[in-house]
Amino acid sequence: MNRLNQKKLDLILSSYIDFQDENIQILDGISGRAFNGFKKTLSKRGISFGEEEKILFIDFTTFGSGADGLLITNKQLYYKFFSDFKHIELTDIYSMKMSGERHENIQIVLKNGQSVSISTDTNLDDIKTVIDILIDANGMKVNIEVKQVKCMGCRAIINTNQNFCEYCRSPLS
Repeated sequence: MNRLNQKKLDLILSSYIDFQDENIQILDGISGRAFNGFKKTLSKRGISFGEEEKILFIDFTTFGSGADGLLITNKQLYYKFFSDFKHIELTDIYSMKMSGERHENIQIVLKNGQSVSISTDTNLDDIKTVIDILIDANGMKVNIEVKQVKCMGCRAIINTNQNFCEYCRSPLS
């Protein structure tokens, strides 16, 4: 992914007005003790985001240490919450689905078929909005919600974007 154009930056800025979580920092406003703490967490894992543009940062810690948080750059999503750590390239994302009573879970399906879940104590709608904007910024078509149905043959839960059941090979109508 290349640097973001002004149109996408404007979309992120206009979305920021409606964000529910006041702990979110975006673009040039990403700084401070919590962000430095998150950078230390990443460096302990041997990760540096060097030339990547910082887009969004949210600190999940109670006292602002930044040990747990989420960072989205123009290329990657970095996530650490307790012992759960994820590092996802945005170009690898195929679809995203929100779940939970307060939308505190995101299930991300990667293009290789793997599924990655991100769960916190806070609403993740704002994060999904930014990811949607970034993925669209590169002309990629992403299925944001994948509907699922129960196969009439083997009763497995499958995605409707397929023509047949991946388990029993029954055709979908």
